[in-house]
Amino acid sequence: MSPEEITRNREAFESCCHQYIQRNGIDALLEYLKTKTDFFEAPSSTSFHLNEPGGLCRHSLNVFETLLTLYTSLVEPRIEDGTSPFADTVSTESIAVVALFHDVCKANTYRPTERWKKDANGRWMSYPGYEVNDSFPFGHGEKSCVVIHWFLPLRQEELLAIRWHMGMFEMPDAASSTRRSYRAAMEHSPLVSLLQAADLVASNCLERTTKY
Repeated sequence: MSPEEITRNREAFESCCHQYIQRNGIDALLEYLKTKTDFFEAPSSTSFHLNEPGGLCRHSLNVFETLLTLYTSLVEPRIEDGTSPFADTVSTESIAVVALFHDVCKANTYRPTERWKKDANGRWMSYPGYEVNDSFPFGHGEKSCVVIHWFLPLRQEELLAIRWHMGMFEMPDAASSTRRSYRAAMEHSPLVSLLQAADLVASNCLERTTKY
């Protein structure tokens, strides 16, 4: 991703925050991300979706756009006509909060490194990559909840959606209390399932992986 694209994505991210989130602490959270982290320059992963500079911010925008589309086109009409298991609608502010900030746990976590592989002739060649260097290993969704909450108060349904956004990818055996809590969270608010779905669609259907 070019420096110009990274700048455009950062500006789009900040614009979405100011347009949709009218909550005390949003400016402080943005200032923290801009001045104390690499959130806007970091990749979204080490070797999967958007594993390139600026990928994390672009992924967050993709998840927001996908989640908003899923909610307004599929879920909200069912809530309003009474055919959904949920009675309460979800605010656009909550959608923006969970989508734009669900992966702040990745900021300051991926460090550039030199990687090696064999070329078509069997000779070793180096290529640029990333490795994990997490100075605050507090989990994935859990860490995002904590970092956001340092600056921005989160509602219960937002905490649940961000905490569980990895879904079954982080789930232990079927009889565990963790899995029961995960299931209960999905029954609490449609935001929990919506964030998982939007994250999967964005990362697997909208975002490419850089291959070396």
